[in-house]
Amino acid sequence: MSESAKQRSIQPSALIRNLIAGKFGVVFALFVLGTVFGILSPIFVSWGNVSNILIQSGTNAMLAAGMTFVILAAGIDLSVGSIVALSSVLGANVMVITGNVFLGVVVALGFGLICGAFNGFFVAVVGFPPFIVTLSTMWLYRGLAYVLTGGQAVTGLPAENMKLSLGRFIGLPYIVWMIIIVYVICYVVLSRLTFGRKVYAVGDNAESARLSGVNVKGIKFSVFVISGFLAALGGVMLMSRLNSGQPVAGQGFELFAIAATVIGGTSLTKGGIGGIGGTLIGALFISALLNGLLILHVSAFWQQVLMGIVVLCAIGLDKYRKTISN
Repeated sequence: MSESAKQRSIQPSALIRNLIAGKFGVVFALFVLGTVFGILSPIFVSWGNVSNILIQSGTNAMLAAGMTFVILAAGIDLSVGSIVALSSVLGANVMVITGNVFLGVVVALGFGLICGAFNGFFVAVVGFPPFIVTLSTMWLYRGLAYVLTGGQAVTGLPAENMKLSLGRFIGLPYIVWMIIIVYVICYVVLSRLTFGRKVYAVGDNAESARLSGVNVKGIKFSVFVISGFLAALGGVMLMSRLNSGQPVAGQGFELFAIAATVIGGTSLTKGGIGGIGGTLIGALFISALLNGLLILHVSAFWQQVLMGIVVLCAIGLDKYRKTISN
C-alpha cells in the first residue's frame, strides 16, 4: 500500500476521534445519557422534567460561561461558588429591608462585579497566580456570607422574587431565555469582537499578545470581572428558585462550572482553546446527570462519587484532546 493510500485509510478514523473529542462527542454523550435515563424512568423525558433540567442548569450555565472566559485566558476561578452565596445573601437582605426586588438584584450583580474586580486586580495587576488568588477569595467570600447572615438563611423575600424562576415567555421559562441571551452575547463577544480575539491571544501566549500590542493585564482583569458578574447572575437565579438567600449556596459549584467548561471543549491545560457553545452543552450534561440520579433515587453519597468521576473524566478528555491535536 502506498503512503498516500495509508494516509487516506487513517483519515476517517482520525476524523471520528476528533468528532468524539469535540462538541459532537458531548452532544452524543448527552443523547446517550437521556436515552438511558429515559428507559430507566420515563419521567425523565417528560416535558415537565426537561423544563426542570433547563431551569436547574441556569446557575451552573452562568458560572460556566464566566469560567470559559477565564480558562480561555489561561486562568482559573475557584471563587464563583462563593460569589453565588455572597451576592445572593446581600441581594436578599436588600429585598427584605426595602421590599424592592429590582434593587436587590442590582446590589447582587454589583457585588458580583466587585468580587470579580477584586480577583482580577490581584491576578492582573499584582501578578499573583489565579489559582492561589481565587482559592483565597473562595474562603473570603464564603466567610463574609456567613458573617453577614450569622450562618442563617435570609428569608421573607417579596413574592415577586420568584417570578424569575416561575415565569414563562412563549412557553419557555424566563431562566431559559436568560441562558439563551447570555450565551448568544458570549458567543458574539468571543467569535466576532476584537475583545474575544484578544482573550484567545492572551490565553495562547500572553507574551506574544503583549508584543502585538494587546493590553494583557486589562484582558486578564476583564475576564475575572465577567466571571464575577455571571456568578452573581447565577446567584440571582438560585435566590429566585429558593426564594431565600443561603450562605451555604454554591458549595462545590466551581467544580461543576469547571467540569462543564472542560467537557464542552475548553482546554484546562492550555489557554486559547475552546468556545462557549460546548460549555452550554457541558452544563446541560451535568444538570441532566444530577437530575437523572435524583429521579432514580441514587444516594447523595453515590452522587458525589459519580460527580467526582465525571470531573476526572473531563480532565482525561482534555488530555486526550491535547494528544490528538499534536
